[in-house]
Amino acid sequence: MAARVLGAPLMVDRARLETILSVLGPRIDIEPTTMATGFGESDGATNTVITPNGIAVVPIDGTLVKRAGAIDAASGLVSYAAIEERILDAATDPAVKAILLDIDSPGGEVGGVFDLAALIREAGQEKPIWALADDAFSAAYLIASCAHRIIVPQTAGVGSIGVIAVHVDESQKDAKEGRAYTTVFAGAHKNDFSSHAPLSDLAKSHLQQEVDRLYGKFVGAVAEGRGVQESAIRATEAGLFFGENAVSAGLADQVGTIRDALAGLTALLHSPKRTFVQKLEANMPIDETHKAEDSPPQAQTDPNNIIDLEQAREEKASQMRGEAKVIVDLCALADLPDLAGGYIAEGFSADQVRQELLAKRAASSGAEIHSEVMPGDGTHANPAQSLTHNPLVASCQSLAKRHAMGGE
Repeated sequence: MAARVLGAPLMVDRARLETILSVLGPRIDIEPTTMATGFGESDGATNTVITPNGIAVVPIDGTLVKRAGAIDAASGLVSYAAIEERILDAATDPAVKAILLDIDSPGGEVGGVFDLAALIREAGQEKPIWALADDAFSAAYLIASCAHRIIVPQTAGVGSIGVIAVHVDESQKDAKEGRAYTTVFAGAHKNDFSSHAPLSDLAKSHLQQEVDRLYGKFVGAVAEGRGVQESAIRATEAGLFFGENAVSAGLADQVGTIRDALAGLTALLHSPKRTFVQKLEANMPIDETHKAEDSPPQAQTDPNNIIDLEQAREEKASQMRGEAKVIVDLCALADLPDLAGGYIAEGFSADQVRQELLAKRAASSGAEIHSEVMPGDGTHANPAQSLTHNPLVASCQSLAKRHAMGGE
């Protein structure tokens, strides 16, 4: 645990870092009964809740880490992997129409947070994602900034957009206790961050470079998510912003409660024609039914960039159903019906299946596959019926007989 906190860049609120350090302390056992306030046992409220109208409320509570093991229940840790799993479940669940990230976290480790942010942005292309920031600092705010809209309670805060690293020099304490450490290593920088020696200027410079690099990624990701210039994010100087101040600083869109967030998402889902986009200036979904003149200037969006997701999904589903039916017909005609499921699962087109079946038939017998599906007939033909009973063939035969008898 100490190795994950000391000498490593963190995206965590400074106050929480002090709490963690007070708990760890050099050579002090971690006892749940003596943990400082705010770093106690998890309340266990980690399950996603889905409302009757299809809003998945995903909780993100506690200090964020890349992986959490047996200590997470005793120290209030939550892993990026666990959050990712919850979001993936909600994003792929047909019953879920929108996602609300319920965040209460001081931030945490760097490792894993940028990957999680990318996942949230990807999921946001399919479903509206809002965030309730009931305290979302540092890495937790990066997660919130990926949402289309951020709501902050009047007493809650956001921000701390910065990176911090702490090195503890215990060499003087070691000397007082009569301890002397001899380190044998290979590689000039292998022992740079040892807690049993002062931090060298070169090691400090290297650590500062890594902190600056991560800070640049952090600022860039937040600026992209909020649709603002990076300079505006840097200007916050990693400060904390609460309630209305968070909205004024552009780090949140509205002061409200979870009830306001759920009501807003419900209204969005029930709008006659729901679309949402990542806007250039204001990061929130747009209801197409609102007139342009009623929207603030930053809400103006090029109509060509607005996608009706419901219509697009329905069109794609209809196309896939039609293509699947044709593939089933082709496999039935080729006396290879068992192959249809595999072709459909692998995403083969009807043309590709036709070529595959022709190749299989040619390889086995050299005979040509004769389709009973008439051109333009689509999926209405029954592949089981013979040509004798085919209506089109019967009609042609009838016309031929009439012509032979001198008819038209």
